[in-house]
Amino acid sequence: MHSALIVSHKCPNCSMVIRPHAGAGCVFSSYGNRAANLEKSHLARCLPVRGERFHVVVGSSPFNSYYSESRLGGLLAWANEHFDFVGVFVPDTPTVWTLEAGGYSPAEALHKTRRQVRYLNNKISRARAVVDSIDNRFELLPWSLVAQRDGYAAAEYRCRTAFATDSEFHKECLAATDEVLENRRREGHHLSDLDRLSAVNYLMAELPLILFGPELFEVQTSTFIYHRSLRLFERLFTGDFSIGPVSGQHFVVAQEFT
Repeated sequence: MHSALIVSHKCPNCSMVIRPHAGAGCVFSSYGNRAANLEKSHLARCLPVRGERFHVVVGSSPFNSYYSESRLGGLLAWANEHFDFVGVFVPDTPTVWTLEAGGYSPAEALHKTRRQVRYLNNKISRARAVVDSIDNRFELLPWSLVAQRDGYAAAEYRCRTAFATDSEFHKECLAATDEVLENRRREGHHLSDLDRLSAVNYLMAELPLILFGPELFEVQTSTFIYHRSLRLFERLFTGDFSIGPVSGQHFVVAQEFT
């Protein structure tokens, strides 16, 4: 089973941003009028109100072992229950860039990525098949197609501009990229500063969906779901940088139950 933890919340009326108290994983745990116990009866308690649960994007990754078929099935079933439209983002081409930055040749990076993307897409298809009533409300979102949407280029440009001009955002982006590269680099390859800057392209490709979903998908609200939080994402939604989410954009962390 899955629920979600809201790691930060921006009030739509006064724009005040709140984060969980120390030791609490969710805004509701800190400020709600009832405890957000991790039980099935509380599955929807940490979500935006029903009127804001219109569109959701589930983030995935070709080389991440977390995304087993059973977990993908659980995530899709959960998203199907709580949202009107469900998309699964697959970073196809950006994964090639990451592998190249990690020391693989362009041909090797392309071959490895294509193989893993096929494997991931097959798992998503099988997981989707077991979720009732999702067919007409489900969309596979490979980056190569998302990048062709109206408004995507402008959204990515905003991210790249912030990376070039905001030193704190620049630093957090590199820190997040270093973590990814450490698990993707070829054994024995020593990462250079140029490698790190090249690998940031993956993040720049993904951030438009995390920050500008309502504009990108032409919906009133959009929620991006990932299986864990990153300090970069938390700081983005807390308003620490010159760039941040547009109105109607949510970010939640999937919490798996046993």
